[in-house]
Amino acid sequence: MRRHSGLIPLSHEHHDVLVVAQGLIRGRSPAPRSDWPPRREDQVARVVAFFDQVLQPHFGFEESVLFPLAERKMHRSAELVESLVREHDEVRSRLGTLRSDPKHDLDLRLPALGRLLAAHVRREERDLFEGLQRELDEAALDAIGVQLRARPASGPSCQPRHP
Repeated sequence: MRRHSGLIPLSHEHHDVLVVAQGLIRGRSPAPRSDWPPRREDQVARVVAFFDQVLQPHFGFEESVLFPLAERKMHRSAELVESLVREHDEVRSRLGTLRSDPKHDLDLRLPALGRLLAAHVRREERDLFEGLQRELDEAALDAIGVQLRARPASGPSCQPRHP
């Protein structure tokens, strides 16, 4: 389903999350000019900074705006929203563990975090966003876009994208 313009900024951030997730899963980037760090310890620093700059504000918007909207407007959304919140909490927990122990078992912990992020983004795109687009009218979807544009800019996803 083509993404509504009101949700596109979140989908762009999801793309950035998937790029980070692939770096964590593979331990490297397949892109020849990528600046993804090859050392796992450096990847920890990268993912922690990405979380602080992009993911934390992204989660905050979803939890304060999208999830309550979904619960009010989408038919049978309570279980989906509860599951997505649990996944946000799991990501936060794993990031907290990486902050407190940034050295041990990184070849296991980083790919596991990458898989969690990738699965989470795909669920939001396929289940939450498509459900919102089916159940909300145009004005409500446009209002999401207005709220997104009013957020303070942070991280790489705040840069305008040109087609």
